[in-house]
Amino acid sequence: MASKRRKPDTDLGTMILRNMAMVIEREREKRSLTKNDMARLCEITTPFYFAILNATANPSLQVITRISTNLKIPLQELMMGVKSSDS
Repeated sequence: MASKRRKPDTDLGTMILRNMAMVIEREREKRSLTKNDMARLCEITTPFYFAILNATANPSLQVITRISTNLKIPLQELMMGVKSSDS
């Protein structure tokens, strides 16, 4: 019986997911939305939203970009967790 092995996490991938979770939750609280409403706004399923929060999701760049666009948050801020400095 072959077991399906999960691809090992990379430090960078885990860091990006944790940052995404932090930024998304910050925005959710700022907007006074439920987690279900936030998932809907991001155009992702609620289970996938929770997987992001738990750092177990594997979102594609397309999904990350859609979340960034829908929340009107720069991609860099979403992935790195810091607001880009005004230039």
